[in-house]
Amino acid sequence: MAPTQFDIIRRQGEAAARNQANRAAAELRRDTSLVGMASRLAGKTIADGDRALRGGLLRRRFSPRPMAGNVVPTEPQPVRPAPDGYVRCSPVQPVYEAADYRRRLLWRAVGVAVVIAAALVGVYFLGQLGLLGR
Repeated sequence: MAPTQFDIIRRQGEAAARNQANRAAAELRRDTSLVGMASRLAGKTIADGDRALRGGLLRRRFSPRPMAGNVVPTEPQPVRPAPDGYVRCSPVQPVYEAADYRRRLLWRAVGVAVVIAAALVGVYFLGQLGLLGR
């Protein structure tokens, strides 16, 4: 027996209802997904961190540090001939760096070393206490 017009409309209605139910179930799974929630929280954290970093950079840029004599020219790298004997003849612009750049770089390296040492000491003590497991 051939399907009638009413059968076709009924099947289309049932398919539409099934599709709507599947769509609602998928949306509910997306909304209650732990991975999705973690992703949203991570994105929010990154955005907040970027905003705080930009705010910190702006505050630091306009800090009341003395600006006199703040920049020192450094010597350019010596010109070395290429393996085929070609010598670069183009002018080289002088490089300028902040007067306290090396000191700040040294303090940053010391801070990183202190943080790494503290982490290693913490792991060592956790191992001695038996909290890391074997």
